[in-house]
Amino acid sequence: MKQSTKGILYIVLSSISFGIIPILAKLSYSQGGNPFNVLFLRFMSAAIMIFLYLKIKGISLKIEKKQFVLLMIFGILGYSGTALCLFLSYNYIAAGLATMILYLYPSIVTILSFIIYGEKFYRKKIVSLIVSLLGVYLLIGFTGGSLINIQGLILALLASLFYSIYVLGLSNKEISSVNSFVITYYVSLASSITMLLAGSINKSISFNISLYGFLCIILLAFISTVIALITFVQGVKIIGPSNASIFSNLEPIVSMVLSYLIFRDKITPNTILGSFFIMLSILILSVDKKQILKLLSKKDNAV
Repeated sequence: MKQSTKGILYIVLSSISFGIIPILAKLSYSQGGNPFNVLFLRFMSAAIMIFLYLKIKGISLKIEKKQFVLLMIFGILGYSGTALCLFLSYNYIAAGLATMILYLYPSIVTILSFIIYGEKFYRKKIVSLIVSLLGVYLLIGFTGGSLINIQGLILALLASLFYSIYVLGLSNKEISSVNSFVITYYVSLASSITMLLAGSINKSISFNISLYGFLCIILLAFISTVIALITFVQGVKIIGPSNASIFSNLEPIVSMVLSYLIFRDKITPNTILGSFFIMLSILILSVDKKQILKLLSKKDNAV
């Protein structure tokens, strides 16, 4: 197998692993779970798994105090906000649709980068923003004779906003040198504590979940956090971040297809067309013709 093919397969596996998140979440809801206790158990389990992985690999968890503070902030405000809003949105709109709306974050990052860092708008970015807005317009239009649930829509959009803030935060020069798994460990730990506190305040933390429900949560932690992260990092090392971002666009498509197959969530012409435009906007931002041609023509030794 060529090295480039191996890298693509890593990213595809990562996308599938991330794509099943809403499916496992909704299945755990049906077994006594709720967004707060599911997220607490998911992040705590993931933190434990990653901790064991780091110990086995001999990777140190030691970071500077400022780096620790920043990771706690990103974990609490960024990733926790993303996960909670997204998981709450599953109660109101189709899981696949919520994931598709989450994928507006590249366009939001572009806007925030312009506002915060003064990054210039190039033609490619402007076109991408217009296409993504068209996709959202189609998604929130009439679907099956009724309007999309506004509460679910707002929650999914907030998830996209929080994730955009998280992505921008991770680009901070103070933590750019920190190992990806170490970052994920601290973010998962901060998120689990946040969910425990938030769930305790609104009395949503209970462990009256069936064995099947607990299994779904463990799979969320192992497949959709640990495996998804490891395969993504391995794929990026082989084919690079730009190419990896292109193939990772499979994630919302996987969520939408599985949402239809398992929960029979409606897929309307508007849903398909809107999703197409959102995916197109991401591709416009991420595709580099020279890199794609180089990747496809790359002659690697078989392994």
